Amino acid sequence: MVLTNREKTIIITSHLVSLYSEMIEEGKIPQNQSVIDFLMKTIPKEYKPDVSIDLIDDVFMFISSRPMELS
Repeated sequence: MVLTNREKTIIITSHLVSLYSEMIEEGKIPQNQSVIDFLMKTIPKEYKPDVSIDLIDDVFMFISSRPMELS
C-alpha cells in the first residue's frame, strides 16, 4: 500500500503536533509560539501545499480527544 501525499501530510502533522506539545512542556520553544506557527516552520516544504488550518485543527482535535487511547 502506498500512502497518498494527503495521508503523509496528516501523519507528519500529527507527529509535529505531538512534538510541539512535548517541546512546550520542556521549555524548548517559546510559550507564545502557536502550534500553527510551529507547524508551518517545521513541516517539509513538499507537504506545505496540502496543509490547511482545517487539517491542523482536525488533527489537533483528534489527538486532544484521545490522549489515553494513543499513549
